[in-house]
Amino acid sequence: MKTMFNIFIICFLVTACSSSYVVSSSDGDTSVDEFNEFAEGEEAEIILSDSTEITATEVYLSADSLYWFNPETKLKTGVAKSEISKVLFTDMWRGGLRGAGYGCAAGMLLWVAVNDSLENSQFVNYMGGLATLGVVSALIGYPIGLIVGYPVEYEFQNDEQARKQ
Repeated sequence: MKTMFNIFIICFLVTACSSSYVVSSSDGDTSVDEFNEFAEGEEAEIILSDSTEITATEVYLSADSLYWFNPETKLKTGVAKSEISKVLFTDMWRGGLRGAGYGCAAGMLLWVAVNDSLENSQFVNYMGGLATLGVVSALIGYPIGLIVGYPVEYEFQNDEQARKQ
């Protein structure tokens, strides 16, 4: 039982979750409207094709360009969509939910690993401890997940990248 717990912890620490979307005019890819709906009110990290990184707010995508407000320079700026490599956002609420879920699972597995001997008369106490540690761990994991966040990445496929595929 303890071996299974150790394997879970290693998998938990190695696994990194994020969402990644491709923005292009092709069917099945994320549309301009979907991007703008998600970007509304969010802070973003814009990475240009030349690897320049820009922190931005008020990000707006048109059919051929990306516009944003740069809080450092206090200027509105825009570039052609072909010059954008990706736009990164951090979703705090999904991060909190993920943190709560991971915390709950880790707490419950910890309880199982520590209390591996069970007699029939102790079943109710065992399950109560399992639920309690799961809830407590979820309450600890939620604010940690809010702080860390959940990465959401929008990749922009320009004409040169599309030809390579």
